[in-house]
Amino acid sequence: LYSPPPSYSRGALNSLHKTVSPPSRRRTQRVGRYAPLALQIHVRRKLPSGKPGELEPLPVVLRHVLESLQATLAQSGGGEESREDLHRFAVQRLVTGRPVDSALGIMTFMRVPDEVVYAGMAEGLAAIEREVASRGSDDDRVCLRYILHARTGDLPRRWSNGVMDAGRPAGMALQDFVDLPDSVTAGLRAPHVAALRLYTSNCFRSLNTPLRSAGEVEYPFPVTLSFISDAIRRLRAVNASQRGANQPLDLWRGMANLDVADAFLAEGGTEFAPMSTTSSLEVAIAYALGGGSGGLRGRRALLFKLRANSFIDRGADLSYCSCFAAEAEVCYPPLTFLAPSGRREAFEHGGVTFEVVEVLPSFSS
Repeated sequence: LYSPPPSYSRGALNSLHKTVSPPSRRRTQRVGRYAPLALQIHVRRKLPSGKPGELEPLPVVLRHVLESLQATLAQSGGGEESREDLHRFAVQRLVTGRPVDSALGIMTFMRVPDEVVYAGMAEGLAAIEREVASRGSDDDRVCLRYILHARTGDLPRRWSNGVMDAGRPAGMALQDFVDLPDSVTAGLRAPHVAALRLYTSNCFRSLNTPLRSAGEVEYPFPVTLSFISDAIRRLRAVNASQRGANQPLDLWRGMANLDVADAFLAEGGTEFAPMSTTSSLEVAIAYALGGGSGGLRGRRALLFKLRANSFIDRGADLSYCSCFAAEAEVCYPPLTFLAPSGRREAFEHGGVTFEVVEVLPSFSS
């Protein structure tokens, strides 16, 4: 079990509200303790330099992040422009499957014959185009045409989270992304990279929503999803080749106005869709608070803290090929199993209630 640094005593944790410095003087109150001190959650807050700081108790870090968000809202006139409800970092409905779903794998879950999927993967880009043309939305088709046949900078349209490939050099074609070092290290082909870029675009809604029907109907994009799933697994080769490959890494997923079910806490659960996480606690909290206007008071935020113990349990860092690279997205494949570690805490600060659950992600090879 991990013990917190000795400088943070039980008394200090129980009286955090006394440590809040002016001008806010707001209370940070632990509204529930679900584990003994040795199991309480500690995280590293990013310093102004961008480097990670020392381990700190979770409520201290949450207070700093929340006060920073409140200051940003105040400077922008008291509210944010509303984010689209279905951004892939923001889960509106916590739906997880049985552990057996993860064990059986994506082929069984999609309810599509294996030979159909394998034939489509052998066909490659043409099969992805056919799926999106026949079953996707107009926006899906716009995104795919851009990814396959245009170059970065050719689509100035502003989506809910910005302009696709903003900040990248203009003129990059699909093959340029295939030739990038991460793609080469992972052995990705053009269909893999196209499918990943499509997932990071506005098309994520069409790809994710049918999966949360819990395998009840035939999935409409089986070839595209299979390339996404295979690419994420292969990209672990990039993690394995990096310094710190066997060091633990914390990732975050934010969910607005949700409670975690007792069954999930007891047995764990399977995330049906590709699971977008972020290395930025600030990004996760912003999405967990739901965007919108009217201030933050009264909101409830559920945060999953994913503890990946080594490269084999990490998702893929998609920033190198993402259509929105600034989101610092680390993506897990569909049917990732999440096992609660036993660390679970709840806090209230400034009228916002946080529940944080630490989970251990795993997915098959």
